[in-house]
Amino acid sequence: MSASITEVINVSVQEGGQLAARDNFNIVTIITGEQLGDLSTANRYSVHRDSASVAAAYGTSSKPHEFALAFFGTSPNPVNAGGYLIIGYWRSIDEDVAASSAILTGQQLSEVATIGNLQSISDGSFDVDVDGVTESITALDFRAVTTLVEAVALIDSALTGATATIDDQKIVVTSDTTGATSLITFFVPAASGTFVGDLFSLSDGSGATTVQGAAASVITAETKVDAVTALKASTNFRGGVFIDNPTDMESKDLAVWGQANNVLLYDVFSSADNLNIDPANVVWDIKLSSLSNYRMMFSAANNRKIAASYMARAHTVNFNAINSCLTMNLKELSVAAEDYTDTEIAKAKAVGLDIYTTIKLTPVLLTSGANDFTDNRYNLLAFVDAVQTDMFNVLKGTSTKIAQTREGVDKLIDQAEKTSRNFTTAGFIGAGRWSSP
Repeated sequence: MSASITEVINVSVQEGGQLAARDNFNIVTIITGEQLGDLSTANRYSVHRDSASVAAAYGTSSKPHEFALAFFGTSPNPVNAGGYLIIGYWRSIDEDVAASSAILTGQQLSEVATIGNLQSISDGSFDVDVDGVTESITALDFRAVTTLVEAVALIDSALTGATATIDDQKIVVTSDTTGATSLITFFVPAASGTFVGDLFSLSDGSGATTVQGAAASVITAETKVDAVTALKASTNFRGGVFIDNPTDMESKDLAVWGQANNVLLYDVFSSADNLNIDPANVVWDIKLSSLSNYRMMFSAANNRKIAASYMARAHTVNFNAINSCLTMNLKELSVAAEDYTDTEIAKAKAVGLDIYTTIKLTPVLLTSGANDFTDNRYNLLAFVDAVQTDMFNVLKGTSTKIAQTREGVDKLIDQAEKTSRNFTTAGFIGAGRWSSP
């Protein structure tokens, strides 16, 4: 045997760990208060990249589909920039939760290894308590089985109070009853025969889990803030619209939440009073509170689909592209423009409401900077996230200490400059200082 080359040259390559990804600011949500399809407290959202999938999930006559048509009818929209639409769920009324069954779930199994061991067993056995009754299963002959499906079929046919299935290479045993009296235990050895509970990973200590049945219950309604909080914990959306029109109090609460959670929330106001500079006007209150992540539009017709189309158009920037940043001013939406007087337009701009109208018979969005501009908030949130993520990756991806020396600090500064140049190329920021208001 010849000597190893490592006697002369020994190479070791230290691989970097997994790095963090920047947030996708083109993931947005339209939130419904209806319990449609499979939406519920247990299943908060569904993902969509076209209106057809929304129709398939919730029906063509549903409100989510109506709003999805406005969303996907906007060009471009988030899907064109690597994003997608989430239909989110708000528990607007008390929700009935059906009674559940007791379930025993095993660990994932290797079919080859499990079948190889089973084929020598002709007297397989186990005991399991289902709904308080012990089922003693014996004389299971596995010698002819060739798949896990066949093995589970033998178990299922032997059980009388439960059903055995296989899901994701895991054996699942479910009680045939529901409610608080639906109970199940782990498999334990029977009085005779060869115990197969360990082999199927259905015994205590094998990695199996049990969930006992529960009676039907009612979950009380939640606030809109509760809904976006729960939804944000499930999926990291960065823009949101409620189909239901928030009350003034709800709008203020949502504005506070959006500011604290770096999420842009879009809302439509329709009362003539919303055009007034008045502390009693929630729009002016939100502006005075500097809650600039709450993006507000005016529609005398109370067309809330304006918010869906507006959001779709705003969340379309690819920050890795050249001059990709946009302004919402003069953009076209996929909803009907409305006619307003010059006085109404001036009031909307002063109070902080964007308005969709026509100029020379051409539909245009006129933006108000009173509560900052939507594109400025969107770009700034994306920039902050990019700097934080990229700087974190420098620290995590450096296997040695970053010294407190000029060389070490330069490594951090170089990354901050690189990220900033990325956003300069996209058209968000530029070198120098802008002194004009």
